[in-house]
Amino acid sequence: MQGHNVSTMPVPAVIRIQANLPWACKQTDSGNWIGVCPPLKLTVESETWAELMEDIGLTLDAMLVDLLQTNELDAFLRNHGWQAVTPIPHSPNHVRFDVPFIPEIMARHGSQRNVYQ
Repeated sequence: MQGHNVSTMPVPAVIRIQANLPWACKQTDSGNWIGVCPPLKLTVESETWAELMEDIGLTLDAMLVDLLQTNELDAFLRNHGWQAVTPIPHSPNHVRFDVPFIPEIMARHGSQRNVYQ
């Protein structure tokens, strides 16, 4: 086909993780959304609810890719009682993690003592 450009970029392998990960989410006084994950000591802030959900997924993916690259992923999964549902490749190139999480909406004017920086 003329004019048709086929991408040669490899499709990332999706590694599905079995986990039960709570995120406490609330809207701030400024209107942004904040998500706090006490088990992982992570905090994510975004402008909208939809962006927060996407940013949490991207944050978890980046964290797990880093653990895979440093050969710490297996120990991390064991320590948290998580399991990989799909095989984990030996090479950290072109992988993406799918980690289910549970967003729990908190009261808007609740305590912010568990915000991690």
